[in-house]
Amino acid sequence: MSESNLADRLFCAKRIRGDLVSSDPLLGEFTALDGEDYGLELDRLKTTLTSPVRRLQQKTQVFPLDVQASSRSRLTHSLETKAYARVLGMAIARRRLELRLHTGNMLLCLGSAAMLHDVGNPPFGHFGEHVLRSWLTEVVDRQELRYLLREYEVEDLKAFNGNAQGIRQLHTIQDLNLTLGQIAAIIKVPYTITELLQGKWRGMGGITGNFPAWAHAHAGVFLSEKSLLDEIRTARHTSNRHPFSSIIECADDLAYTLADLEDAFDRGVIDRYSVLQLCEIICSIPELNSFHELLSVHKVRDLFLQSPSEALPYLRSVISKAYISDVADTAATEFRRFIETGEIDFTRGEHQGLTLIQLLKDYELKHVYSHESVEGLELTGGGYLRGLLKIFMRLLFEEPDQFRLELTGRGGEPWLRRLARRISRRHREAYLQATSEGQLSEMYLRIRLIVDYISGMTDTYAAAEYRLLCGDAAAGV
Repeated sequence: MSESNLADRLFCAKRIRGDLVSSDPLLGEFTALDGEDYGLELDRLKTTLTSPVRRLQQKTQVFPLDVQASSRSRLTHSLETKAYARVLGMAIARRRLELRLHTGNMLLCLGSAAMLHDVGNPPFGHFGEHVLRSWLTEVVDRQELRYLLREYEVEDLKAFNGNAQGIRQLHTIQDLNLTLGQIAAIIKVPYTITELLQGKWRGMGGITGNFPAWAHAHAGVFLSEKSLLDEIRTARHTSNRHPFSSIIECADDLAYTLADLEDAFDRGVIDRYSVLQLCEIICSIPELNSFHELLSVHKVRDLFLQSPSEALPYLRSVISKAYISDVADTAATEFRRFIETGEIDFTRGEHQGLTLIQLLKDYELKHVYSHESVEGLELTGGGYLRGLLKIFMRLLFEEPDQFRLELTGRGGEPWLRRLARRISRRHREAYLQATSEGQLSEMYLRIRLIVDYISGMTDTYAAAEYRLLCGDAAAGV
């Protein structure tokens, strides 16, 4: 693969609203250093300054509404994902000479993508995502609303997920005007739900086939951002996934799996005996024989006795090294396929690092995520979300003209006008702009408006907003 073809596939400097404004006072400071692109550097600055990234500090990773500083937030998780993504990028570049000249740009793009990969996640984590998807399914099935929606809009609304919401947040609501290559690096599944249900998904190696039944939870782009997706496909000359997106997904898996184990230990959800039990499981698997000595129960027990604070970091170091080597070796071995399809093909050979991470995931599913304390916090957060959605759903039954008056504060029913005006300015502006364009039904855009507002809340703001709308005495649903 030539240098130019590789650069075109990985980096696309085009922006939806044209090139950078020449009058920007900062523009002169963004000069290429060591092969880095000033456009990607500006993307990083925009990423750092955008409010959805700031809000991640009050969205917790595993323990909703947690006030303990030791527990990871979505922001600290994103920082850890960024660190692992950069290490993965360097590890792949070390194995492939073709990437050496692009390492600076690659690390810039990976870093920004990692910081943005969770900005669309609603409050209260994946449980909050489930609550929103469940509510949307109920709403679009209501007879008085369904006739106002087209069938493909119904399927699209039912396909709510954090990744697609993040693309909407960055492009439509915040209007960051990032480079198309940077946006592509964030999209996990570069297809709308309509395309997925039509069997247009290209899986590993570009094989076309029917998408799995869980497609609604994984569609990567909403209809409201379909024109952006088309621009990305045209600019990159492919509809396949961006290779950096796969690296981000691997870094994300590594970061949250290791971090959730540590957070659970710090909070007393699991103890050292549970960790030793995990090591015992690892050492009982013949395929993981190279880790039997490194992670033996005896060795880890001694670490807990001698220096308890070093035991879990040691576990993290051993597992992350194996996982990073697995990912980098596989991507480098099938490099052309990796670049062209955007997928890392783990179907061949043995991958001990991946096996270790999957063991941790299975262990945490049983001992951490289903723990009573975690599920209790999720139920509390889910109650706040369901309560807010029920309150704001009243806005869906207004006539369009009446709703527009309430949204703009120029009239309408007094209580609903005050409710509508609580929706953030950027969300309201995005709705008004989209309705003026007329490409999607007004009801579709109104439902999106409510979801945009509520999914963008932090854990603490969602709790406070629910209490305000229900009265200070309300503590839950």
